[in-house]
Amino acid sequence: MIVRPEATPAAALGPLINTLVGPRPIAWVSTVASDGTPNLAPFSYFNVAAISPTPILMVSQSLRGGSEKDTLTNVRATGELTICVVTEEVADVANATSGDWPAGIDEWDVVGVTPVPSEHVRPPRVGESPAAFECQLLEIVELGTPEQPSNSLILARVVAIHVDDALVGADGRVDASRVHLVGRMGGEDWVRTRDRFPMGRPGGADPDDVRARFNTR
Repeated sequence: MIVRPEATPAAALGPLINTLVGPRPIAWVSTVASDGTPNLAPFSYFNVAAISPTPILMVSQSLRGGSEKDTLTNVRATGELTICVVTEEVADVANATSGDWPAGIDEWDVVGVTPVPSEHVRPPRVGESPAAFECQLLEIVELGTPEQPSNSLILARVVAIHVDDALVGADGRVDASRVHLVGRMGGEDWVRTRDRFPMGRPGGADPDDVRARFNTR
């Protein structure tokens, strides 16, 4: 099967790509409107863009019914956001905050999660999430055109990272086995990340050794 994007309706192209590109981590994004109204919503088009010299996270948001989502509107207005991680323990409640509700609905109140004040930005972090990134807006990249608007890519500079002490091992590092992250696949499928396996990179290994192991042609 060969799929040409320009000849494929978005309703078919989206499920195809979402099924093949995954698992996608979840950004549980907390923002505050210019009038102080809080907003909380999950996004699966999320990843790390850079680590050094400043950590940069990226969140891509599509339109909803032809209009911007509250998260994007708030980030444009204030330049601030807090991104909390989503684990198995909070996956259900995080998903519940994705409801198609009008502006002004307080998702924090609807699902009953705890807002914890951030140190450097106004949007609070979710107390039930074991880790969070306080972020300031670096740039918003529009991925569409005025004639055909599409996603808006938020590039956010990390200014503080909160980690629950329960996730930290004796060596002072976060123990990945204690962080039960979840991700999105296609459709309504989610995935757990407990099934892990180590695999080192070849680095400076002799190409002939690598060829002898893999190349059977």
